[in-house]
Amino acid sequence: MKVLNVFFSVTGNTKKIALQIEKTIRAQGHEVDTIEVNKNTDKDDLDFLDYDFVFVGTGVYIWLPPQEMINLWKNLQKKYVKSGDIKSYAPRRVNKKAVTYCTFAGPHTGINEATAVPEFLGQILDHLGFEVVTEWFFEGQFNSNDSFYTQFNTKGRMGDITGRPNEDDLRRVDSMVSGILNV
Repeated sequence: MKVLNVFFSVTGNTKKIALQIEKTIRAQGHEVDTIEVNKNTDKDDLDFLDYDFVFVGTGVYIWLPPQEMINLWKNLQKKYVKSGDIKSYAPRRVNKKAVTYCTFAGPHTGINEATAVPEFLGQILDHLGFEVVTEWFFEGQFNSNDSFYTQFNTKGRMGDITGRPNEDDLRRVDSMVSGILNV
């Protein structure tokens, strides 16, 4: 199976998850291309339709993906509409599956601060006919030099998220990826 693993990471939390996804995919014997999105990533650098399975992840910033992902997704949507790959009725494509995920801290309202992000990420894939199999959420500590933010690592609704994602989280990612590749 040919797999695309796309992610954006400001603080390194999402990168930890993405690299574990890549490691597990390779260990399962599948081909994987991992692309770390940045402000210079061009829509032509990505063609989801070249892949059987797509993983897409990012962090959560004020309840949304970061602006770099929003901009890229807008450009991808325009590209696929122009090429005719997005159709008004979004028919399913055979053997095209995806997982969207995010890392988040959720100090105020927990996972509720993150739920929109995997849904946003999945829309382009759904419009292209991929089956978005599931959405994953991973706790991630605030990585900042500003004590205003780092206080939320221990004082937020999620409890103590210091060091997350940690080795237990990465083992969970390994198990989840191993299972989902068999769907």
